[in-house]
Amino acid sequence: MTTVLVNGLFVGLVYGLLAVGLVVVYRGSRIINFAYGETGMLGAFAFSELWVDHHVALLIAVLAGIGVSAAVGAATEVVLVRPLRGEPPLTAMVGTLAIAALIVAYASRRYGLTPRFLPPLVGGDGFRVSSITISGSQLVIAGVVLAVLAGLGALYRYTSFGLRLRATAIDPFAAGIVGVDTNHTSLATWALAGGLAGLSGILIAPSVAFSVFFMTSLLLRSVAAALVGGLTSIWGAFVAGIILGLTEGFIGYLAPVNGIVEVALAGFVLTLLLVRPSGLVRSAY
Repeated sequence: MTTVLVNGLFVGLVYGLLAVGLVVVYRGSRIINFAYGETGMLGAFAFSELWVDHHVALLIAVLAGIGVSAAVGAATEVVLVRPLRGEPPLTAMVGTLAIAALIVAYASRRYGLTPRFLPPLVGGDGFRVSSITISGSQLVIAGVVLAVLAGLGALYRYTSFGLRLRATAIDPFAAGIVGVDTNHTSLATWALAGGLAGLSGILIAPSVAFSVFFMTSLLLRSVAAALVGGLTSIWGAFVAGIILGLTEGFIGYLAPVNGIVEVALAGFVLTLLLVRPSGLVRSAY
């Protein structure tokens, strides 16, 4: 049982990082990006193609995969979000579904539909703490996720660029009046979120059946975690992702029935929307 919870903790770190990307986009544009999972999937496949198929160095392949997802996020902003900025947010949200379908169609033709399995990002036996074994890949996940969250927090809190991002998130119109280039900040927001999706996909890919749909199933988890933070609290969404990973491991251990986790998640999302649509954590800018 302890091992299950430890594994759930490290999976939850990735769920939290995924949820943070959704929050970053929503804070900046009031849009839930339903192509978020597919954006990360494309970056993960680019990483796999370079690292596994062409034997490119791990770090270079990771950066390339993140770059691909960031580019897809930026392209989504330019092609879809920016032209629809004056329209109701629902219009752009529906448009992200079309983007998701296009990405899946492209990835299916390029990579096929057959699931594959990636080797661990880091080899070795890891180390033991009492009766618990922590693998090298799990240590990488923890180190990378915590470093990214610390960097993101510093970006928003201590840099002038982060201040512009926060100003745009609070009131884009007022930010534009005082000289903030809202096109620039919106583009940066979507690229940043795309990069986070790609990094999340790369981190979790060796732990799942790696197919063009592997991130689609994770979207519900990231949305659930982001909703806990009212779609605006980065730390609320991140902590909720960790709790979600732990809960998923616990439920899977006690009731190993296919689909039970998804049913529980759907019930949680529906209940949260009905009882506390603003989230369990106050919005934090």
